[in-house]
Amino acid sequence: MEMERKIRVRDFSDTDFIASRYVGELIRTEMEKAFQDEKCIVLDFEGVNGITQGFGDEIIGIFVRTKGLDFVKKRIKVVNANDKIRVILNWVVGYSKNMGKSVA
Repeated sequence: MEMERKIRVRDFSDTDFIASRYVGELIRTEMEKAFQDEKCIVLDFEGVNGITQGFGDEIIGIFVRTKGLDFVKKRIKVVNANDKIRVILNWVVGYSKNMGKSVA
């Protein structure tokens, strides 16, 4: 049974629209620690109304480019994200997938 680490995205921001790459870096650091412990990540977007592409790149795109799309699909789950957030995350995945494994 795979262990999961739930990360509440809203806990890292004082606003419901997350535009900061810095906040994404904080979350990505937590994700990397959980991956070292062989855990899967549940990104919970409850209370978040929107995100920027830069934020999405920090929490998803970098992992697509460095670890591959299969890793992301198996190890990261997104919950409670509205359609606007999902559109941005899907765009980030597509863009990062097309970049291959080069590090930006």
